[in-house]
Amino acid sequence: MLYVAIGAPFGAMLRYLMSQKINGRFPLGTLLINLCGACCLGIVARFDQTTMLLLGTGFLGSFTTYSTFNVEVLQLFEHRKSLAVNYLCITYILGPLLFLFAYMYHF
Repeated sequence: MLYVAIGAPFGAMLRYLMSQKINGRFPLGTLLINLCGACCLGIVARFDQTTMLLLGTGFLGSFTTYSTFNVEVLQLFEHRKSLAVNYLCITYILGPLLFLFAYMYHF
């Protein structure tokens, strides 16, 4: 639990800073954060349990954001349905593919 508590604040702060700098009318920051997080988790998933708790559950768990993603999809859907669908597809297709690629090819 200590390792998760150590990693989480850093992931949350980095996510906040990135989304503030990058997000505009389209939540590009959140998209990049979640895709980067999926890829990084594919790398970290091969590490020992302590590192997984610190970086995977702690840092990356708070860096990536499923709840913000859902709010942004809803907001996009209210105004630009096709953009919301694209955002969903990119996230749900590219995220798992990036995870698998990083996991399988040992970055």
